[in-house]
Amino acid sequence: MPDIDIYIVLAQIINFGILLAVFHYFIGKKLTQNIEQRKIQLEKLRTAEEHYEQKMSLARQHKQELLDGARKTTAELMRESEIIVDQKAKNIISIAHKQALSILEGGKREVEKERRSMLVQMKSHILDVSLKLNEKMFGKNEANREYISEEIKKMNT
Repeated sequence: MPDIDIYIVLAQIINFGILLAVFHYFIGKKLTQNIEQRKIQLEKLRTAEEHYEQKMSLARQHKQELLDGARKTTAELMRESEIIVDQKAKNIISIAHKQALSILEGGKREVEKERRSMLVQMKSHILDVSLKLNEKMFGKNEANREYISEEIKKMNT
């Protein structure tokens, strides 16, 4: 150890100690405080992230429940509207059927009325023709009229 002076080594150790003390006093405390603050912030962020994930999970579940409820309500509304449409269609068909029957009955009554009117006209015309024919053949109008009127009455009953 001829070249190394113990006082220089000791002075270097003291210098190093002073340097560490200055570093610790001016920079070390602030650095450790910053590190601790960052640890606290990271923990808060981790907690906030977990809280956020829980909230998002609950929101997704709530969203799914709302969607399921909306789908269920939509399906129920569709079924109800189909029932209402079927009822209205049946009602319209029923009304149309009643109107058709009414028109058909009216037509039948009109045809029957027309048939009776034509029958009366035909009987009247036959009576007139028969009377004219009998008058030409027999010459007596009154006797023939009574006979033919009685025959027509028998036909009506």
